[in-house]
Amino acid sequence: MLTDIDPLQAFVAGAAVAALVGFVVFIMQRQKLTAVETERQRLEAVALKAKEMLAATPDGLFLWDHANGGFTCSRRLAVLLNLKDGILSRYDDLRERFEGESLKTLEQCVSLLRGPGTPFDVMLISGRRRIQAIGGRAETDDGNVLADMVWMRDITSTGETGVGRRVSSINTSGLEDRHLTALLDAMPLPVWLRDSKLSLAFINHAARNVVSADAGMAARARQQRGTVTERMHVNAGGEERLLEISETPLGILGGGDAKDGDSNASATGGTIGFAIDRTESEVKEDELARFSAERNPVLETLDTGIAIFDADAKLRFFNAAYATLWDLEPDWLAGDPELGEILERLREHRKLPELSDFRDYKMRLLEQFETLTQPSEELMHLPDGRAIRALVNRQGKGGLVFVFDDVSDRLDLERSFKSLIAVQKETLDNLHEGIAVFGADGRLKLFNPVFMGLWGLDEAMLTDAFHVSDFVDHSRQHLTVEGGWDDLSWGVHKDMVVNRLMRREASTGKLELANGTVIDYANLPLPDGAMLLSYLDVTDTAQVETALRQRAEALGEADRLKNEFIANVSFEVRTPLTTVIGFADMLGQEYFGKLNRRQAEYAKGILETTNGLMAVVGDILDLASIEAGRLKLDRDTLDVHELLVSALNLIRDRARKKEIKLEFDCPPDIGWIDADAKRLKQVIFNLLTNATTFTPERGTVRLEARREDDDLILTVADTGIGIPQADRERVFQPFDQGSNPEADKSGAGLGLSLVRNFIALHDGAVDVKSPPGRGTTITCRLPAKRPDKGNAGDDDA
Repeated sequence: MLTDIDPLQAFVAGAAVAALVGFVVFIMQRQKLTAVETERQRLEAVALKAKEMLAATPDGLFLWDHANGGFTCSRRLAVLLNLKDGILSRYDDLRERFEGESLKTLEQCVSLLRGPGTPFDVMLISGRRRIQAIGGRAETDDGNVLADMVWMRDITSTGETGVGRRVSSINTSGLEDRHLTALLDAMPLPVWLRDSKLSLAFINHAARNVVSADAGMAARARQQRGTVTERMHVNAGGEERLLEISETPLGILGGGDAKDGDSNASATGGTIGFAIDRTESEVKEDELARFSAERNPVLETLDTGIAIFDADAKLRFFNAAYATLWDLEPDWLAGDPELGEILERLREHRKLPELSDFRDYKMRLLEQFETLTQPSEELMHLPDGRAIRALVNRQGKGGLVFVFDDVSDRLDLERSFKSLIAVQKETLDNLHEGIAVFGADGRLKLFNPVFMGLWGLDEAMLTDAFHVSDFVDHSRQHLTVEGGWDDLSWGVHKDMVVNRLMRREASTGKLELANGTVIDYANLPLPDGAMLLSYLDVTDTAQVETALRQRAEALGEADRLKNEFIANVSFEVRTPLTTVIGFADMLGQEYFGKLNRRQAEYAKGILETTNGLMAVVGDILDLASIEAGRLKLDRDTLDVHELLVSALNLIRDRARKKEIKLEFDCPPDIGWIDADAKRLKQVIFNLLTNATTFTPERGTVRLEARREDDDLILTVADTGIGIPQADRERVFQPFDQGSNPEADKSGAGLGLSLVRNFIALHDGAVDVKSPPGRGTTITCRLPAKRPDKGNAGDDDA
């Protein structure tokens, strides 16, 4: 009976039952927790293997996860396309790396992949690289979509397509995660996994006919604790292919280089392997080797220096002409030196152009292995006087071919020929006489502008077809005869003149034209069978005297009014001059059509004249600013030697034309000066220009600089005609050129005036010494440091 049960016994029994139930529940919960922990560890292992596989593959991956949502960008893809957000990059970031047709193709393929799941294999362009993009969809066995994937590979250098075949996969690795298995099977790259015994544990579809059970490479990779890569020929699906096979021990990737002492790297774990098809590369390499074998004997016979470097900038071929041109030992070159080593040796033996920054020059040459897209050409002027034409072009996979040709003799010949033609043309064009030369066939060969002006000829008429008889016909309207010309009398006169010229008979005389112009003529035969016709206008003497007198009066009046109107006039002139220079330059550059030789000369003359006038206007503005007290100096610390060399280089061409010897005496370590670089350089240039102008041909101009206490002494001396004592002050006045009748009156007479004013603004002084018949020496003394004034920061003139 229940009423006979002891309450204490009932309580104990109930407690025992409760404890038993609690123990059972505890055991069940503990088993569940253990199962969950085991599953978590398995998933972590799967994720780790997936991470190592993705890190080992040379392809980048972008994945849309249908099962869990979201997207994934692999680190390899971020590096491949230089995505700024790395593995966090979105699809829009990927799209920005393509443009044009490549972007359009990618958009269409991805749209079809994300929709009906249409796979694709296309080639895209990203910058200068070719990218192979392969898209596919991973599904479960029952057709559920797991992920859409786009694999990308850089095929710029190899030209490979990398398209794999879908075959059955093998999976004994414990990779039961559907996402990972589908992902690896969808990869176009053959991938496999070996367990700790190095047995094949997983093979994706692409690796079915590639991987073998031989674990020799895997064992070496595990022993060396690093990736082992070999090339071997494999029969894949009945077709012989060259594969580059790599085996990497698991646990090494991302954990540091085990060969460098990574104690965490396992030497007993499994490995991951993958293969890249290099068949097409092997074919191209074989073709290149055959081509090189046929090409090299031909290149050896050339007089042009040729050197071929590989993608690592190592010399792979050179011919005898290259070694001779650069005076390099063939045995040393045969050791495959790098381009940088060759440049260093050439620099050591002064075989390169004088360079201000050799390191920058060297880096620019080496960068061409990465950046060169079009052939590059350069003319190198060597210290020994040679001129070398260097041509650089692409060669093979990232290599470059250098072609060197010594063009010194050709340039000297061209320079001499052009100089001779220029001298002859300049001489002809500046003669007072009208000159025309008719060849032995009676055709016009050359003429000058005066000839056209005297006879009213249009340059369009004066072609190679213009015959001496055409010239005589044209002269009929300019020649006068009492009673006028009738057809009969003119025919007789024309035949007589033409026959005399064609028989090359010398004659001289005087002609009076219908407009009252009197001309002295001379017809002279030339050694080559041509005939020279010379015409000199002798009616302008009185008109010239009147024009000169009026010009002198106008100059005097202009001198009186210059201070009042000079600034306004200068600014009013500068604007139209700028317009004239612009249009003259456009004509000279032939923007509006091809110019004939005469038109081109006119355009060049206009440009040179207006540029000279612009310089004069600038000098006038400087003088006006100084006189008005508005000119400010832009002081800075200047290297004196560098400034003087720069100014001296500006007048070398002028001195060369007059065969004037330039002497320069300035210590390179002369130091610095506090001055306005532009104005001080203008001072030196004006002094040198003045010296070369008043120095006869084959004279000497000397530029010196020295320190004297705290002052800098600049001296310009010449062997010219000198300056009379009475003119030594006048030459420093604006627009005054002195009274020496032997002096060249070209120029506006502003140079020395600007010199004195600019030196005065620098608190310096100018001294002139000019012994009779012994040239002129002008000395400028400048304080090296800015004078200590109450407001030293104000350099107003």
